[in-house]
Amino acid sequence: MKKEKRSRILALLLPPKYLAGLFFLMMAIFLGMVLVEYQYRKSEIEHIMREEAVLLLHALTEGAENAISGYNENSSLLVGSLIDQLRLIDRMDKKKALTSADLAEIAGSGGLYRINIFDRNARRVAYNNPVDHEPMEPRGNPKEQLQPIFSGAENSLVIGIRESRSKRAPRLIAAVARSRGGAIVGNIDASKLVALRQQLGAGGLIQRIGADTTGIDYIIWQDSSAILAATPNVSSVSTIQSDSVLSKAFLDHKPTTRWSVFDGREVFEVVKPFLYHGTNVGLLRIGLKPDHFTEAQSRLRNRFIMLVVLAGFGSLVMFNLVMTRRNERVMKQAYTRVQTFSSTILESMADAVVVVNRAGCVTLLNGAAERLFGLKFLNVQDKPVAAVLPDLAEYLRIVTVEKNVSINQEFESIVWGKKLLLSGHFSLMTDSETDRDGALVVVHDLSEQRSMQRIINRQEKLVAMGELASGVAHEIRNPLNAIGVVAQRLDMEFSPVADEEEYRQLVRAVVSEVHRVNAIIQRFLQFARPTPLMMVNTDLDDFLTGYRPLLEGEADAKGIGFLLEIESGLTVLLDREKMQQVLLNIVRNGVEATEPGGRIAIKLVQRAEMAIIEITDTGCGISESEMAQIFNLYFTTKESGTGMGLSIANQIVQSHGGIIEVESIQPHGTLFRIVLPLA
Repeated sequence: MKKEKRSRILALLLPPKYLAGLFFLMMAIFLGMVLVEYQYRKSEIEHIMREEAVLLLHALTEGAENAISGYNENSSLLVGSLIDQLRLIDRMDKKKALTSADLAEIAGSGGLYRINIFDRNARRVAYNNPVDHEPMEPRGNPKEQLQPIFSGAENSLVIGIRESRSKRAPRLIAAVARSRGGAIVGNIDASKLVALRQQLGAGGLIQRIGADTTGIDYIIWQDSSAILAATPNVSSVSTIQSDSVLSKAFLDHKPTTRWSVFDGREVFEVVKPFLYHGTNVGLLRIGLKPDHFTEAQSRLRNRFIMLVVLAGFGSLVMFNLVMTRRNERVMKQAYTRVQTFSSTILESMADAVVVVNRAGCVTLLNGAAERLFGLKFLNVQDKPVAAVLPDLAEYLRIVTVEKNVSINQEFESIVWGKKLLLSGHFSLMTDSETDRDGALVVVHDLSEQRSMQRIINRQEKLVAMGELASGVAHEIRNPLNAIGVVAQRLDMEFSPVADEEEYRQLVRAVVSEVHRVNAIIQRFLQFARPTPLMMVNTDLDDFLTGYRPLLEGEADAKGIGFLLEIESGLTVLLDREKMQQVLLNIVRNGVEATEPGGRIAIKLVQRAEMAIIEITDTGCGISESEMAQIFNLYFTTKESGTGMGLSIANQIVQSHGGIIEVESIQPHGTLFRIVLPLA
């Protein structure tokens, strides 16, 4: 007690300058502590932002790659279809030189817009003229444009997409070598392909992500010469060659971060090379707003002023505690904002994103993943991925356990009883500073794309088989008619000396078989050259109600129940007679495959701008091997079938601008969907 009392007395006896020095020393210590804490908090936020920005860049890169790949696949399909049609025209021209009238008929039925045939001297010898255009001469010099074909260097040539001379729509133009010498040039409507490029392009993805400005100042994709895509607020940037940081990042495969100046304000920038199929196609730059840093600096400045005013050590300690808590709150707000704009980017992505930690538990699921897999993130958070998404578990395990940097894999997944074809890019996520790692997968649904590819392949196969049938039918018809005439003359003009009755039966059997074969040939010709459609505006509810007695009669004859669900209010343009033929054919097939006591159901639904007629039976279903062939011409599983019913039905629906989809229903049954555009 005496020592303590003595210390207090000595403190009171210290000169004012020493007391002031002690006070300023303590203030300097506390200010130093504040500065150290500020630097620590700043580096912590920078680390968080760097970690989140790397994830955003990775997701943005994967989304852009999938968008470019999707566009390239669709473009390849359309170009391949056009070249196949031109080669089919060349085969027809090889048999017999085609005229302009022939090309007009081919273009009207084959989906081609304009066809030109040039001889080996680059003179146009035949062409079609669309009904909504005036006659036009070829644009440019055909001999120069088609030089690779005329010189024999190329067998086919893709000229590309150009605006039509009538300013109606862009056209995809291609050419093939003509067997007779010269070239065949054709074009088709490329409006949907151009729209798909604008929708799926990397620039569109950047614009959509950058539209929500929460936490993001700008997004730039540039190469060594120019800006390839950027948010609207970017007009010009420094070139890669003139910026040492950008030059180094362009050659390095790891993300680079820095503080930079944009429009007179400081931003936190993350730079990463954009690699597409192993090729460096530029740099991706994301500028993050540093609002939380500005706010933290302002708060600390106020704290410095308050510390100077305080006169006691106890007040300094209390003030430090208060300000520390305020700083923590600022840091939490900054972290929340980082999470907010990262969530915005992930939610705006069309592809599903799933993130797991080292233990294989789900730590992130974006909105696209919730919709694709039918899950809620709150219900699966921190659960093992093998329990909630078993189809992804093995690939994620390979990435996290075996430390594979990335895996690209296509796989099938059953979601709500529906089989999906998915493409996944599995990547390893590492953080050497905090020893936290895991795996990321970006999943793209290929089901609809592959379904459209199968439909295109089916259409091309049917066109080829129809042309073959037409050619064979024409070749058979003349000698078959001659056989019929000879048999009729033998029946009417000749009488054998013996066995006259047997002679008459044989001759009449020949005549009967000739008539039967001629009827089959007539069906072939009708398939190869269908009659024009008589399209009328039709209410589907009234249409199905009008034909209900006929369809229901097919089911009642076998003791099968019939259910019709309508009241949709949908209107389409269709040929009523031909669409009745389609419905009757599918219902009849369902009745033949269903045992007595089963059921046939017809239901009308709407999906986007399409009307869908669903026809379901409870029959034996269709096997996987048969599913790929049921629309092929002449394919049938019936003893007395011709194999033309579903082929003709598919042709009729496609001529209406629609498609037919089919799938087996577990455990038994079949579902046909007739998809038609709304009027």
